[in-house]
Amino acid sequence: MPSFSFLRALIPSWRFFDRAVLSPRLYIRVGSTPESLAAWAPVDLGSRSGGAFAFAPAANLSLAYQSAIDRLVVELGDVDLSETESEIEIETDPRVTELVSYRLVERIARTHAPRAAFVQWKILVPEIAGDYLVAPITEHAT
Repeated sequence: MPSFSFLRALIPSWRFFDRAVLSPRLYIRVGSTPESLAAWAPVDLGSRSGGAFAFAPAANLSLAYQSAIDRLVVELGDVDLSETESEIEIETDPRVTELVSYRLVERIARTHAPRAAFVQWKILVPEIAGDYLVAPITEHAT
């Protein structure tokens, strides 16, 4: 029955929906000094409206931001941190901070923070209890 095999190609397997999970979220907090950082706030990556995606630059930028965050989570899963020395924290390990995706997410966080402020960002993965990655506090001077 070739017609049924063609139909199966058009309809996704239900297992696909069982594996769909929530995306990681980026949070930032800012303050005028490192001691005065505000509470964590989710970064609004922009609108994700449907429609003419080819002519929706804000929605495309939002998807690119989320893709960079997702990529960082995937790459962190690929980094073997079992050999990390006890005095080096994961957040400051060069194998993590030198990842291109880490730098991209850091830039995304900085673009959502005011200038001349101290910034800290973190990634939360909904399936994991607690923070997935918390970046050190840095000064956002430019």
